[in-house]
Amino acid sequence: MTELMEVVRHLLGVAMASHWLLLILFVAAAVDAVFPVVPSEGLVVTAGMAAAAGHQNLLLVIVLAMLGSVIGESACYFMGRGSGPMLHRWMKRQARRQALYDKVSAALHSRGGLILMTVRYIPGARMVATLTAGATRYSFRKFIIFTIAGVTVAYTYVALLGYLGGDAFAHDSLKALAFSLSLAFVIGLVIETSRRIAVKRRAAKITAG
Repeated sequence: MTELMEVVRHLLGVAMASHWLLLILFVAAAVDAVFPVVPSEGLVVTAGMAAAAGHQNLLLVIVLAMLGSVIGESACYFMGRGSGPMLHRWMKRQARRQALYDKVSAALHSRGGLILMTVRYIPGARMVATLTAGATRYSFRKFIIFTIAGVTVAYTYVALLGYLGGDAFAHDSLKALAFSLSLAFVIGLVIETSRRIAVKRRAAKITAG
């Protein structure tokens, strides 16, 4: 086990110092927006750690992650705009997906800015939101403005978590990664729990009224 951890530390160190890290990060952020199976947040955390170690530039890490995500989300938007009935049929295959589509569609046209800026914190909802924005002909100008604002906040936060972990555990990249990811998980759990409580309270008030 000790030898395996040393190998992981070595590979992590090589990745952090690699000139290819930022390019991979950019591509991952773009792909993750369309196919949410690529762990772009983990790469941003790693790049943030690399910045703390002096291997990468923190501002460049954030900017490239943002650009990749904006390109990916814009592609997803236009996929939704051009899909027509096909998207509706795909959504209807799962009741949960259809319910999310209907909910996001209604919310986009009442408070679109808030939805587009916060949807990336809800697991699996970002792709549905961007597809729905395109399918419902939501203004692309508004879409791009709110998307840029959302990814700026999101990736700055994630990169800073990586930087914080890298700075706190400068001599152990594996501990730094574990610390940063754990902190991100805890913060995400708190945000999601708070959101669900707020939704339940709002629903209870509506029912009581």
